[in-house]
Amino acid sequence: MRPVRFIHTSDIHLDTSFSGSGIPSRLGDRKREAIRAAFRGILEDARRCEAGLVLIAGDLFESDRVTPDTCEFLKQQFEKAAGIRIFIAPGNHDPFAKGSPYREEAWPDNVHIFDAEEFRSVELPELGVRVTGFGFLHNFLEERLFLKLPVLPDDGCNIVMAHASDLGGPMGKSKHGPFTAADIAGKNVQYCALGHYHEQRRVENPGDGAQIWYSGIPEGRGWDEAGPRGYLVGEIDDGGVRVEGRVSSRFDWNTLEIACDDFSTREQVLDAVTQHRGVEYDAETLLRVRLVGALDPKLDLSLQELGERLADECLLLQWDDATHPAIDFDEVAGEKTLRGRFVRLMNERIASSDGRERETLERARLYGVDALSGREVRLR
Repeated sequence: MRPVRFIHTSDIHLDTSFSGSGIPSRLGDRKREAIRAAFRGILEDARRCEAGLVLIAGDLFESDRVTPDTCEFLKQQFEKAAGIRIFIAPGNHDPFAKGSPYREEAWPDNVHIFDAEEFRSVELPELGVRVTGFGFLHNFLEERLFLKLPVLPDDGCNIVMAHASDLGGPMGKSKHGPFTAADIAGKNVQYCALGHYHEQRRVENPGDGAQIWYSGIPEGRGWDEAGPRGYLVGEIDDGGVRVEGRVSSRFDWNTLEIACDDFSTREQVLDAVTQHRGVEYDAETLLRVRLVGALDPKLDLSLQELGERLADECLLLQWDDATHPAIDFDEVAGEKTLRGRFVRLMNERIASSDGRERETLERARLYGVDALSGREVRLR
């Protein structure tokens, strides 16, 4: 077969709400525009590299927030890619459900949406390719549909696509359309394009040569999606499948952890942030600085002032103060002062407590000592 290039993306999440992320609304607007720009750039790359296929493996948009403007944006982008076959496998955030734009809108002729919770195939004889996939009809899908994936004909190249959960994947992510690589092996699949998990990675498949990939999210949406994000570009021919990742994100989220145990001035904290080499950040990074360790009680962090001094270093600076004062509570308890009496009483209560109550009392002791020492009481 002649080589066929393809683009694989997923989890674009157009019209994402950032209301719970702690970032200002103006930055939420910029992030939504960056998500659009990332998707537009992916389709521009598809045209530039003369891809025959674009595979969108679910969660293209947020069904409960998608706007008419976004629908028009998508139609225009798909029309610009008129010479490319575009396949969409709806996921748990954009199911092919009643009221969905997938059902209600008229999409360009080059767009195919998988509209059933069962595998169906589309033949592309001009490319020598068969694309097989399924789509969500609801916001959840517990059935292991990959167990029903048939052995596909071996008369051409078989691409399978879906929004689905690798049961060997990361913990803490909801399981939709669960599968294992063994469900795919032995069914004449050359490439499996997946969405749902936001990390770009290949699923190990010892059963046969089928390449199983998650494309990852093209523009990160939170602190748990740090660093550059992107999509996959692939090529299939008689020699097999070759895949490479490309970056599409503009505003990256990164977390920088600073140990403050040896600091005695704000300037040392400032220098640690500006000179740190463990995490990359620039003027278009949303940066969370996590401060940890035992802090000299004489050091007044004054995070607002520090933030103002670092304002030009990144797009957004958010502090996460997890430090604790370097206080010898036994020494303080020996003082013949109100502060000493307070610590003695708290020590007695802490000694007779455990679990969450103990943590709460220890925090209360800390806040009390701060207040009685004339220091700013910072919630931790």
